Amino acid sequence: MTPSFPPTPGGQEDHLLALAGALRRAGAEVEVLTRRERPEVPAAERLGEVPVRRFSPHGAIKGVGFRAAPRLALLLMKLLWRLIAERGRYDVVLVSGINFMPLVPVLAGFVTGKPCVVRPESPQELKEPIGGASRRRMRLGERSLPIRLLAALRRLAVRRIDRFVAISSEIRRGLESLGIAPARIESVPNGIDTARYAGVSPERKRALRAALGLPAEALLLIYSGRLARTKGLMMLIEVWRDLAPAFPAAHLILLGTGRGSFDDCESELVRFIAAHGLEARVTLTGSVGNVADYLKASDLFVFPSDYEGFSLSLLEAMTAGLPLASTRVGIAAELEPVARFALLVPPQDPAAFREAVRELLGDPALRAELGRAAAETVRERYSLDAEAARYLEIFKGLVPRPA
Repeated sequence: MTPSFPPTPGGQEDHLLALAGALRRAGAEVEVLTRRERPEVPAAERLGEVPVRRFSPHGAIKGVGFRAAPRLALLLMKLLWRLIAERGRYDVVLVSGINFMPLVPVLAGFVTGKPCVVRPESPQELKEPIGGASRRRMRLGERSLPIRLLAALRRLAVRRIDRFVAISSEIRRGLESLGIAPARIESVPNGIDTARYAGVSPERKRALRAALGLPAEALLLIYSGRLARTKGLMMLIEVWRDLAPAFPAAHLILLGTGRGSFDDCESELVRFIAAHGLEARVTLTGSVGNVADYLKASDLFVFPSDYEGFSLSLLEAMTAGLPLASTRVGIAAELEPVARFALLVPPQDPAAFREAVRELLGDPALRAELGRAAAETVRERYSLDAEAARYLEIFKGLVPRPA
């Protein structure tokens, strides 16, 4: 059960689809229940081998303030009814996110007795029951009565959740700070299809650039993910404005779209690029289905995000053998003590991020060293099949065996 799922773009959404497919291949029966965000998206379909059912209402939930309340209430009621009415069809509910979705299986559990597993997707979810953008739009302070009531409701729900999955140590610490006993928390990092994203030969890289219409001889920097303010995109484009004149052979690719994000900054990026004459130095791809090809065609990965729960984008870039200039977030922070695969800097620090990018642009040997370490680290530590196997272990431990 998840509030967002493909075709909605995003690393979190893509990973949930990949995980659902891996669970099915491992022998589990899986069905995804999610929100039908737009009327043109089918109410029911199969994405590959994964059956998906979507429930209205349409329209934004994040960042729209009180307007989200009736939509959210209707969605939760529909999902609650489905879990109760169809309790003979499933054994356990896995929920993506901790803000509001877990309320559904917790309430249904009083009738069904079915266990619930929750995987928070971001450390920010653990800090506030309502996102900052929505709270500001509603003009609610952090200690206002509605926020305190929602926090109390979440604390009650948390007590009845059977297991939590921490995809990073930062999220595990956040869960423990909420008073959740360590025995109820399972650490399961996100996995990846390493064969799909593995790096390619120089000849193949040139062929990919030609097919994708990218500069053949340029030094290509790439970002992939949502074009959103909390991903640090405005900081990145300002850094690129400063660095581009000193590196005339370099070119920046921004892979993704801001459409559907509560903090969409895509139009602001386009205006900034035009205002500073950067059109020839930046490629905006929009949403694409072949992220792996763009990564394989590139030379280094830039990731300026303010915060991350995990960040599959980082793992994909590492698998492709790309050196990273990144903020110290998500999996990058997790792996920092393990291997030197990136130049990591604090979030929201433009000067430090600028220097990290400058150093990588000017040092081919360093790029090669970090890229090799990145690819080796992923191969040794992460696998989509291993992730699915860990989830199955958790589920089997919660579901009573038949007599």
